[in-house]
Amino acid sequence: MAVIGKIRQRAGLLIVIVGFSLVAFILGDLLTSNRSFLTGSGTDLAVIGGKKVDIQTFEALVKQLEENYKLNTGNQVVDQATLESLREQAWTQMLNDEIMTSQYKKTGLKVSAEELFDMIQGKNPHPQIKEAFKDPQTGEFSPANVLQFLKNMDNDATGKTRAQWIAFEKYIQDERIKEKYNEIIKHGIFVTTDEAKRNLDIQGKTASIRFIDFNYSTIADTTVVADEKELKDYYNSHQSDFEQEASRKLEYVAFDVLPSGEDRESAFKSIQTLVQPFTESTDDSLFVSVNTDIKSEITFNKKGTLSPILDTTFFTTTAIGTVIGPYEENNFFKLSKLIDVKTMADSIKVSHILVAFAGAERAPAEVTRTKEQAKATADSLLAIINKDSKKYTEFAQFQSDDKVAAEKAGDLDWITQASPMDPRFKAGAFETKVGSVSVVESNFGYHLIKVTDQTAPVKQVKVATIDRRIEPGSKTFQAAFGKANEFASKNATGEAFDKAIQEQGLNKRVAENLKETDKFIAGLESPRPLIQWAYQAKKGDVSKTYDFGNKFVVAHLVDLKDKGIAPYDQALEQVKVKVITSKKAAKFMEQINSKGANAKTIDELASAVGASVKSADNVNFSSSFVPNLGVEPALIGTVFSLKAGQLSKPIEGNAGVFVAVVDKFNEPAPQTDFTATKQQSVQQYQQRVSFEVFNALKEKANVEDNRGKFY
Repeated sequence: MAVIGKIRQRAGLLIVIVGFSLVAFILGDLLTSNRSFLTGSGTDLAVIGGKKVDIQTFEALVKQLEENYKLNTGNQVVDQATLESLREQAWTQMLNDEIMTSQYKKTGLKVSAEELFDMIQGKNPHPQIKEAFKDPQTGEFSPANVLQFLKNMDNDATGKTRAQWIAFEKYIQDERIKEKYNEIIKHGIFVTTDEAKRNLDIQGKTASIRFIDFNYSTIADTTVVADEKELKDYYNSHQSDFEQEASRKLEYVAFDVLPSGEDRESAFKSIQTLVQPFTESTDDSLFVSVNTDIKSEITFNKKGTLSPILDTTFFTTTAIGTVIGPYEENNFFKLSKLIDVKTMADSIKVSHILVAFAGAERAPAEVTRTKEQAKATADSLLAIINKDSKKYTEFAQFQSDDKVAAEKAGDLDWITQASPMDPRFKAGAFETKVGSVSVVESNFGYHLIKVTDQTAPVKQVKVATIDRRIEPGSKTFQAAFGKANEFASKNATGEAFDKAIQEQGLNKRVAENLKETDKFIAGLESPRPLIQWAYQAKKGDVSKTYDFGNKFVVAHLVDLKDKGIAPYDQALEQVKVKVITSKKAAKFMEQINSKGANAKTIDELASAVGASVKSADNVNFSSSFVPNLGVEPALIGTVFSLKAGQLSKPIEGNAGVFVAVVDKFNEPAPQTDFTATKQQSVQQYQQRVSFEVFNALKEKANVEDNRGKFY
C-alpha cells in the first residue's frame, strides 16, 4: 500500500473518496443552514455554456478536495487561506469539466482497456506508475510489483486503497484523453514557406529612421473645445472601446483601534508580575508556554541574532537563570531568561531516514505499523548501519517514509537552530556527532539522523522569552466602535459622508476597480463582507460599521460599473480624452499640411514648421516600441510601408503626430532553406495549444461567474 502514498505525494492527485452519504450530508446541510448564499437570489453559482451550476454541486466538489487535502497532508484542520485555494482549484476543475469534457466526447476519444493496461503494467507505463513501482534493489520499473499491489489492495478492509486506485486510474485516463485531444490540434498546425520567410523578414529587418514629432502635451486641454454632439458621435462610433468588466468604487473611513495608556499599563503590569516566578521556575519551557502570547521555540542563538539588549548582556559573564525585562520590542513587553550557554556548531549538514507510524503527523495513509514497531524498525536499521555504513544511503533511498528526501538519499542540506523544523528533530541533530547516526523521535515518527558536516563551533546562548502583546482592551474597542457607529448612523448619505469627513478631519481612503470575487483591500484585514456589500448596495449608499481586525470601517459606494459597454455618462471622461486628442491631432496635421506643403525632405519640413528632427535606429516591425520615443504602433506600421527616402504623410500616434522618413532598411542575411524556421514556428504555436484552445472555448461558453455572491 506504500505505492498509493508515492503516487499521491508525487502527483498531488485529487482523489475522490467521498461517498453518497457524505454528499447527501453536505447537500442536506446546505439546504437547511442559514448560509448567506441561500438567502440571495437563487443558488446558481455559475452558468457555463448555458448550463447552470448550483452552489450545492460546487460545495460538494470543494468538500471532496478538502477531504483529499486532509488525506494527503495529514492536517485535519483546513485554514481559511487553504480553503480559498481549494475553492479556486474546484472552480478550475469545474470549468475544465464543463468546457473541455464535452469537446472530448464530440471527438469520440477514448482510452481502451488495452491502452490502460499498457499504461499500468505494459511497455509504456505512466510516469507516476513507473516511479512508484520501482524495484528497491535495481531502481528500475517492476511490472511484477504492480501486479502484486493489485492482488493485495483489497486487504485494506476500509476500501480506501481500492477507491484511491480507481480514482488514480480515472486520472491517468482523463490525462491521456486530454493529451490526445491536444495532439490532434497540434498535428493540424503547419507553417508555409511564405509564412516562414515573412517571419524571418519581420524579425530580422530593421529600419533607421528620422522623424518629427508634434507632442499632444504641447497643446493645453483647456484650449480644445469638444461639444456634446462630437462627444456622443465619438462614443456611438467607438462603443467597443468602452467595454468593461463589472467593478465597484468605494470611499471609506477607518477608525483605528489603538492601545490606550491604560491598555499599555495593564500589559506592563501583567508581565511584571511574572518576573519573580519566571526567575524561580525550574521548568522554563512549560512556564513560557503557559504565560506567553506568542508560542516560540526555545533555541540556542549565536551573537548578533538576538535583540541588542539581550545580545549585550547574555554574551558577557551573566549567570544562567538571569531574567531581563520587562522591555518593549515590536509592540510587545517581554521577559527573557538565560537558560544555557554552549560552544557548538552554528550549522550542520544533515540527512535522515524516517520510520513513520500510524497516527504520526503527516504519516502516509498506508503506514499501519504501531509506534513500538516503528521504534523497533529504526533500531534494527541502526544496528545494520553501524555494521556497514554504506547501507545508510540504500535505506535512505528505499526504506524512508519521507519520499521527498528519499530522492536525494535523505539529504536535508544545511540546517541551523533557526531552521523551521520539529524541535526534537533539531535538538537530536545538533547532539549527533559528525559521521555518526542516531535515532531521534519527533512528531513525524523515528528518524535515523546522520550529520555529515558542521561549521566551526562558536559560543551560543539558549534563551526563553515571554511575550505580552500591547493591545487594545475591550473598553478601547467599545469606544472606537461607538465612534464609528455614530459616524455611520449620522451620515447615511454620500453628501453627509463627505461633509463629516471634512469637518472631523478624517482620512478618506479609496478602493477602486473592485471585482466581485476580490478578497483584498489594501490595509484592511479580510474585507470580503465589505466587497460583498458593495455588490448588493445602490450607488450613493453608506454602509453599516464593519469590523476588520483593529479597524472599524464605514464605506460609501461612489460608483458601480456593470459588465458590458459602459454607459455614455460613465465613459464620458474617456471619450473627452479621445476627442480632445483627436482634435489636437487634426490641428497638428493642418499645420503640417499648410506650412509644409512644399517640403520635399524631412529637414525642409522641420524648417517650415519650426520643429527639430529626431532619429531612431533598429526599429523593428515585430515590436511596437520606438527607441527614444515609446510605444507607437501606427508609426512603426507606416515606416515599414515606406520606401527608403520616402517622406511619410502625417501619422496620428499615441503621444503625438509624426512625419517620418526611412534613411535605410537593414535586411537580414539571405536564406534559401526555411525548414528550421518553419519547425520553430510550429513548435511555438503548438506550445500554446492547450492554453489558447481552453481560453477560446471558455470565451465561447460565455461563463457567468457568481462566486462573489456566495463567498
